[in-house]
Amino acid sequence: MKTIINKVKFETKIISDFDNFLDKINKEKIKISKTQEFINGGTLLELNELMETDQLSECHNRTPQYKYLLLNFFYYLALAGKVLKIDYSRSTKYLIKSKNFDAYKQLSEAEKYLFLLETFWLDCDLEKMQTPKNDNNIEINLERYLNKLMANEDLIVNDQLKFYLGAFLKYLNYLGLWRIDFMKLRLTEAGKSIITILINNWSFRDYNLPFLRKIGYEFGIYGARMAYQNPFWIDFADIFPEISGTIPRAVGKKVQGNYIFKIKLGKVWRKVKIAASAALADLHQAIQAAFDFDDDHLYSFFMSNKPWDGPGYGRIEEGRGFNAVEKKLSELGLEVGQEFLYIFDYGTEWKFKIKTESYLDEAELEQAEIIGSKGENPVQYPF
Repeated sequence: MKTIINKVKFETKIISDFDNFLDKINKEKIKISKTQEFINGGTLLELNELMETDQLSECHNRTPQYKYLLLNFFYYLALAGKVLKIDYSRSTKYLIKSKNFDAYKQLSEAEKYLFLLETFWLDCDLEKMQTPKNDNNIEINLERYLNKLMANEDLIVNDQLKFYLGAFLKYLNYLGLWRIDFMKLRLTEAGKSIITILINNWSFRDYNLPFLRKIGYEFGIYGARMAYQNPFWIDFADIFPEISGTIPRAVGKKVQGNYIFKIKLGKVWRKVKIAASAALADLHQAIQAAFDFDDDHLYSFFMSNKPWDGPGYGRIEEGRGFNAVEKKLSELGLEVGQEFLYIFDYGTEWKFKIKTESYLDEAELEQAEIIGSKGENPVQYPF
């Protein structure tokens, strides 16, 4: 009798392909684009040749990453699972191994598969993974279609289904959960067992972190259960009896010291040194003082470095996003070189670009300091 991991491997080569993807990136310096932060075209061509699960047949060195659905899928899995990370420490950005890389490589095949499934289901921002991006409620619609399949309803792979699911028709195929048979979407044998547990125990509405952020909950009920009580893999232990765990979810480290941020507004910049225990609201005050602005408007910090990209951190009275007073800099997991965005005054939209220049392991400042500057302060109200 086939074990469920062998049933998965019969449907897909995702485990060995993801290993090849990681090995290639670990052995070479892989550049990524400055704006979108995607893998460069030449590397994509080479990676595509290594894949067994799926290959893009018509491609060249200018084909964008999102066209390579399998590689795009792996890219988001690797970042969300902290197996890879973006190195922001230089002017050129690179994709390098992260804290979970070595631990992932030590897992068995079944454990690797469950880690990838967990990362996809709980940590990936499914809305950002859409290709094309047609559906702002992809999490809800994906569960709706899975429920229909579990109820043995026929799902014809027509234009409507392609519109709503897009790349997810392939993504769940890569995970070995469903396949297309004669233009009908059908669950695989492994998929029936796995999806039953996902739908009943791990609903997107309660446990997918990016979705919870999108609807206004920074942590949701998922955090406590996952970190301390009932890890994801335990619910699958009956159907994967060979596993003893995957990669534990790390509890955030307490960071003490000082950050140095370079804050740019056009060609004008200021360097601010501030305690790691300070809140984003304190950084807001420091920026206001550094540029001699009147703190009389709403503001938001966007950690993705993209304006209006989901809920930002701002004033509690704003009624949207998260409270900047409650979010400490030490809780953001900032990497040296990482950039994020601060927007002040939603009418004028002053956009300050913030770069994490360094972290100093030293006694914390009681108050933020301006330690460098270039250019005259802009006039806040030129009229």
